[in-house]
Amino acid sequence: MLMEVNTLNYHINVVAIDELPANFYLARPHYKTHSIMTLQEITPLIETSLTGLKVDPAACRGQKPGQWTIKIKDATVWIDVFSSEANQGKWYFQVMSPLCKVPNRKSAEFFQDLLEMNHNMYGSWMSKKDGWHYVLCLRETVNIDQSEIDATIDRVAFYSTDYYSKLSFKYQGCWDPEPPVNTSGGRA
Repeated sequence: MLMEVNTLNYHINVVAIDELPANFYLARPHYKTHSIMTLQEITPLIETSLTGLKVDPAACRGQKPGQWTIKIKDATVWIDVFSSEANQGKWYFQVMSPLCKVPNRKSAEFFQDLLEMNHNMYGSWMSKKDGWHYVLCLRETVNIDQSEIDATIDRVAFYSTDYYSKLSFKYQGCWDPEPPVNTSGGRA
């Protein structure tokens, strides 16, 4: 089916495919050359990346295999390699950094700014989950290499640091203060 779309001075022809053949991905010749990397295969690449940042990979490891946490400038960066139950046999590489909580005031303007910032990002994006915004990159481990792992970690850390600085300045005072944490076990 061919549709014509006119928007913002652009004329676009869109071809819509109503149904993909069952073997759509397998029928592509380049698909057969892809190799999925497992946790054991990708771990040395991630740890080489961390060593390149002058940190000890063992000190960055999380509680479970395939998890690392690193602080780069003002950004906390989480690196995860995992296989989901829904897609057994597929492995995923994820790098994410908590950016900020959803503000209590000016949230419509804030979300507009996030969308515009998101448009300018390369190889990663912003997401929202459970009241927090994150800078995120998630991909299958198919054909991943050292340079892509290095670039992804650098990119997520850069965007998180840069956009946190811009957003916290522009929306200063839009977040309610956190209540004090009671660590004494008694009344605050």
